[in-house]
Amino acid sequence: MTTQTQTKARELTPPREGTKQAKLVAMLSRKSGVTLAKASEALGWLPHTTSATMTGLRKRGYAITRTERSNKDSVYAIQSNEVDT
Repeated sequence: MTTQTQTKARELTPPREGTKQAKLVAMLSRKSGVTLAKASEALGWLPHTTSATMTGLRKRGYAITRTERSNKDSVYAIQSNEVDT
């Protein structure tokens, strides 16, 4: 017997305007992305807080990628407005 799992498409709910989370989404949405250090500095957060917030955004459906650069910090970016399922 085969069991099929249906997954509903989740709607991407943006953070409330004016919040630090909204600022982070804006930085990640730039074509060039943002480094963890620059995002942390801009938001006034410690790096582990910024990283944890990105994890939370991933869980909400944002497709955040990390690109490693040689001898430099990794760059994080939101790939598209589509939700990961």
